[in-house]
Amino acid sequence: MDFTFPVCHLFYYPTQVVLVDDDPDFLDAVSLILPRDLNYRLFQSARQALTYINDAQQHAELIRRVYSSYKTGPFDSDTLTHIEINELYKEIYNAQRFSTPSVVVIDYSMPSMNGLELCASLTNPYVKRILLTGQADTELAVQAFNAGLIDQFISKKDQDLEAKLKRSIATLQQQYFSKSFKLITDPVIANSQSRFVNNADFIAYFNSLRNRNKFIEYYLIDEPYSGFALLNAKGELSILLILTETGLEEHIRQCTTVGAPAQLLAALRKGELVPLFNVSDDNEHIKKILTDDWKKYYVPAKKVCAQAPYYCALIQHEDASRILRKYRPEAIQSYRSHIETTASDTKFLH
Repeated sequence: MDFTFPVCHLFYYPTQVVLVDDDPDFLDAVSLILPRDLNYRLFQSARQALTYINDAQQHAELIRRVYSSYKTGPFDSDTLTHIEINELYKEIYNAQRFSTPSVVVIDYSMPSMNGLELCASLTNPYVKRILLTGQADTELAVQAFNAGLIDQFISKKDQDLEAKLKRSIATLQQQYFSKSFKLITDPVIANSQSRFVNNADFIAYFNSLRNRNKFIEYYLIDEPYSGFALLNAKGELSILLILTETGLEEHIRQCTTVGAPAQLLAALRKGELVPLFNVSDDNEHIKKILTDDWKKYYVPAKKVCAQAPYYCALIQHEDASRILRKYRPEAIQSYRSHIETTASDTKFLH
């Protein structure tokens, strides 16, 4: 789905949409208007759908791997938080990540359990809920929306059902990530090194980059410095390196100190290049790099944001694997592979 959002998460991957309606003909019709690359499951039984959603993974392993905190004093405020950023991208090795239900689309009128009863029984508070209504159900839907029981409601008879459903699903899947991972996101955003995730100019650039290159999942990294690991549907890795203006200026000073070639210094001052190595490396290591063929260690950069700019370099998958030291391409299940292997389950009406 080619939508642009005013948000840049620390990480994002396609999640699953669950559609629930006791009418198999309507379920089949709705599935035909959904985007071809959408990961979804169909249920006729509300109770089976509820069990499936409530039994799904709750990201406990991801949070355990990434998040830690420890007390420094007797008060609740005496707590330090640490986020292990380079553990985020290892979620690409979790074959179940695409099976995470993030949005449920539910018919209101169903036997044994109606749509609002199902919504009230969900144990994961972050799962987003779209209620499909008949004409007689609108008032109930409004009340449920105002009470926070559902996130959206759409009439089954709406002439723009297809467009509204696609837009609502895409928007709510983004919101799912915003709400589910605040424990990880908030401390990182507070760090000045990652403030580009809140910068409107950077977000516009990042969304455009993702759409042009068809990246469908991404993860914040800090190796060799700030950036993102991005994967397309085939599971091919690319790396976006992001160097702050301050970081570039410090690197230029360091290169000047160790006697870098004039050609390199000129390109750095214009913001045309960024290094492929850690800009915090000591002078001796940088001097050693510069005595070699320095062009091997720098890549073309693009200036993003007019004020307090960032210098960004996209490294395509042919060269990206050497950036992440513990990258294991053989362990990745791609989104395309997931869709192909789950196609029979997706179409089965439970």
